[in-house]
Amino acid sequence: MSEYIRSNIQILGICALVLAVLLVRIAASLRSGRREISDGKHEDAWRKTFARCEASGSFALKDMEISRFAINPMLRAFGRLAEAGAGKDCAAILRENSRKITARLSTQTDNAKKGYFAYILAISDLSELPAEQRTEYIGFARPMLSNHSIFCRENALKALYNLGDADAVAEAVEKLSADAHLHNEKLLSDGMNSFRGDRAKLAEALMERFERYDDHSQSAIITFFTVAGFHDWDAFFKERLAREEISIDQRCDILRLLMKVPSADTKRILIDTLREKGKAEDWQTAAVAATGLACYPDDAETVEALRYGITSPAWSVRKNCAAALVKLRAPREVLDGILCGEDAYARDALRFALDQREDQTEGEKE
Repeated sequence: MSEYIRSNIQILGICALVLAVLLVRIAASLRSGRREISDGKHEDAWRKTFARCEASGSFALKDMEISRFAINPMLRAFGRLAEAGAGKDCAAILRENSRKITARLSTQTDNAKKGYFAYILAISDLSELPAEQRTEYIGFARPMLSNHSIFCRENALKALYNLGDADAVAEAVEKLSADAHLHNEKLLSDGMNSFRGDRAKLAEALMERFERYDDHSQSAIITFFTVAGFHDWDAFFKERLAREEISIDQRCDILRLLMKVPSADTKRILIDTLREKGKAEDWQTAAVAATGLACYPDDAETVEALRYGITSPAWSVRKNCAAALVKLRAPREVLDGILCGEDAYARDALRFALDQREDQTEGEKE
């Protein structure tokens, strides 16, 4: 076989391969287009169904309507109904068809679809949902807490917050701890603050299980208490500070909680923390304590502790001590003693705090 013929065969082979790839892509595009058209028709059918429910005032759907349509159009139609401000209509449909909807979704293996429906539950107005239906939706959301997808877990938690069952949320946090799912602490604390039920009952339910939670979840609960203003367990947390196994992050969170309600006991804890940890390697709690001392009168003990802390090797401790001294309007001789002292780092921290106060004062005058 000549070189010319061999070359032509190779070219024809390449052309055939390119043509095959193009045909596969065209076929996939056509299938996708047909699927989109079909889903679009089904979504339109759902919208008409919802409009009919709104017009008639009857929100119970037929079994055929839930079972025959593809799940994606149903979820999209639900989502658009909830996001469009028609929360009451969406809630009415969810209320009247809880068993049918959860039964249909429970057969799905695609966790993204379940997670999206949990999101719909989270943004719908479910305040008037009867206890039976509430229990069914809690039962739907609970298994998703074991999912490895943060999308599923977070939407399941949001649904539980919106459903307003304190025990269900407390059990959900325990489930996350047991499964060692490191759920973002801020997501947890913000979610608890968004709880649509009685937040005082939620606080009690969380404290009943507090020792069962991991350190991460415990810190989220303490932050929730700080923002919500729950101080019924301050004595418990003061005692907890004495336990050596408590993490530095949780210690800082406890100090922030205690700082919200000034007292002689809390002041003593803050001063002792600043003196013990101000020059230690684990200085983080000292930085928080310095900020807390700014809420107390500038008595000699407080000023002396802050003057000690401003010589800390840690920049955050020095900065917070300086800011506290300025905020408390410490005696001039104390400030001059630092500004004229031998510790250059302490001088810089105090000058920075004084400059900040001066800039703030000028801004208020303008």
